Amino acid sequence: MINKEKVFEILKNVKDPEIGLPITELNMVKDIEINGEEVKVTIALTIAECPMADTLQNDVTQVLMKEKEVSSVKVELTSMTKEQLDALKESLKNRAANNAPPGKTPPGIEKLDKKGIRNIIAIVSGKGGVGKSFVTSMIATELKKQGYEVGVLDADITGPSIAKVFGMTKRPVMGENGIIPSTTKSGIKVISVNLLIDDARKATIWRGPIISNVIRQLYAEVDWGELHYLIIDLPPGTSDAPLTVYQSIPLDGIVAVTTPQDLALMIVSKSTDMAKTMNVEILGVIENMSYFKCEHCEEKLQIFGKSGVERAASILRAPVLGQIPIDPKIAELSDKGEIEEYDNEVIGEIVKRVREYSLKASEAASNEIPIAWKMNEKEEKNKLKMYGK
Repeated sequence: MINKEKVFEILKNVKDPEIGLPITELNMVKDIEINGEEVKVTIALTIAECPMADTLQNDVTQVLMKEKEVSSVKVELTSMTKEQLDALKESLKNRAANNAPPGKTPPGIEKLDKKGIRNIIAIVSGKGGVGKSFVTSMIATELKKQGYEVGVLDADITGPSIAKVFGMTKRPVMGENGIIPSTTKSGIKVISVNLLIDDARKATIWRGPIISNVIRQLYAEVDWGELHYLIIDLPPGTSDAPLTVYQSIPLDGIVAVTTPQDLALMIVSKSTDMAKTMNVEILGVIENMSYFKCEHCEEKLQIFGKSGVERAASILRAPVLGQIPIDPKIAELSDKGEIEEYDNEVIGEIVKRVREYSLKASEAASNEIPIAWKMNEKEEKNKLKMYGK
């Protein structure tokens, strides 16, 4: 029979979705009740109505349900008192002061400032046609569903497709602090060349130096605001565009996208080798179009050959983030600009691993004031203004 001590030990594996530290270390676990195989855990959120409450609740449930001695889990959510939150803030402040490691600096151009962005992840492939932009849109969409503030930078200057799959046509506008990015239906902030030119069907015929300057501008001159994640959709290959991103933008890591073919693996290896040369972390590998699941018998048909993702992960020395099946709905929703409506549990599992590995790669989450706290403070100030206090 499971006991409270074991439950507490298991909960050490659950990290706050934004702060990035174990909930046990943050004193968020307030009570544990056990009745046979039923476990009830009371978690104190740092603020009431936390946007990532559902994500944390699911993480706690999933980690406990893995235990054979547990048949059901109930997670009750409360919120910290002002005194408890103040103590936590002071603790995190002291931790940040003692936890500022000097990051590796890639050779070449001086890096741009990270601004208010916690995690910056580039999606790479090396080869065109593997579904890199789809993976970008899916990671961004799932993160947004989980309560994170998300942005997408379409760095594929000559072949942008992000605006199309999200169904976006509204141009970004100038604000006091720079270009204000357009937003998708769910609130993802997006910047893409296709949203800045008059005719998205016309070719963008620019040489490398111009493309490099445009990418830097799309990052530095855009008012991204406070973001948990900025996802960058890189063009295939190892030329000027990816080189500019690696040298100029403070990446926390890359996600490599491949397909079952050996050719795709060979070429994505070039992109990951480039990342290693530039001292950029490889967070993991995603195999897209891995199989087709028959809707009648649910057999997995490997249309493009046997999966090579485990071999790819071994060669690239990176973890497997997941395998995405072939699904006709993807093309249909992409063409309609409704990719945010696509739902597949595989994507949820992939994003959970992306969150896990990006937190390991970046110290930003535990060194910065959580965005949810800032938003809550802003709301409180607005209420005080409203009532003239």
